[in-house]
Amino acid sequence: MAWDRLIVDPLPGPRAATDFTELENRAGWRQVTSRSKPVAPAGSTLPRLAAEQPLPIVLLDPTRGARGMRHDLEAAAVELGAQDIRLVDVGGDLLGQPGDTGLRSPFADALTAASCLGLSAMVWIAGPGLDGELSEELVLQRARAATAHKLRPQMWQPYLPILRWHPSEATALLAAATLGTRGTVEIRDAGLPVRLTEHSATVLELDMPALCAVNPLINSLAGTESLAEAEESAVRILGRTELDSERAKAIQLERVPRVPDDLVTAVPPWEADLEARGVDYVTYRRMAERFGYTDVHRFRTLIAERCPRRGTGLLWAVDARPE
Repeated sequence: MAWDRLIVDPLPGPRAATDFTELENRAGWRQVTSRSKPVAPAGSTLPRLAAEQPLPIVLLDPTRGARGMRHDLEAAAVELGAQDIRLVDVGGDLLGQPGDTGLRSPFADALTAASCLGLSAMVWIAGPGLDGELSEELVLQRARAATAHKLRPQMWQPYLPILRWHPSEATALLAAATLGTRGTVEIRDAGLPVRLTEHSATVLELDMPALCAVNPLINSLAGTESLAEAEESAVRILGRTELDSERAKAIQLERVPRVPDDLVTAVPPWEADLEARGVDYVTYRRMAERFGYTDVHRFRTLIAERCPRRGTGLLWAVDARPE
């Protein structure tokens, strides 16, 4: 599902197939290719992902609700010869419940999970707590019946170049944890603290019935036939969805455009504050948004030029000492 953060796509919510040009029409499904382009002002990371990795990207169009997305999955599975589905959630908000404090984006994941009901699907919760929503402890507790697997560092080698430009914070944290990084990381525009621990490179495998027994939203979305119907169902259960905060934030960004800070003078005092609060690392997306940059890759290039000692890894290492 093409649902990028506002730093990539200034339009709230997910994109439909009609929001792209040059999609490849297949037998009942659409493939995103390197030639595909989002229709301005929309943005999407999917075309570049299609260009930089070898696997086909199937666009799940949420405008027809979970039923329409299920049709996309089934049609693609038949043509591609897929025997089963792995639904991957980095962090664990798929295990969220109404009333959970810190749960910020339950709707998108639950809608995707609902589209997998009735299909041969398993769930992988990777990196418990790494998305800054549910805590590591709560994810491990709710997935206590799951089978645990450990990721291996060599798995990441083909994908590390992608993480130099892709703004996915949770995936970058998962890679960093697998490669041995430990400590407190500050993420998102809100500056949420996330701990990288010995559990952070873990993948928890459970089946769909076990997931639905934890998350009441998934079954309620299964029969939906439009995005609006799905959103209404989610609001009835949760009281709100991430679409509410995205819409409000999009209006705020329009009214208050940020002028990028001078990095040479702005970074040192900010790092001193981070260090005082016990933060060891920050994500590049967090830094880019903090200093007014909308292009994370461009920001990484600039900060690496100004502070080459620390500007090359998956995460920015906080160090308040002068360069």
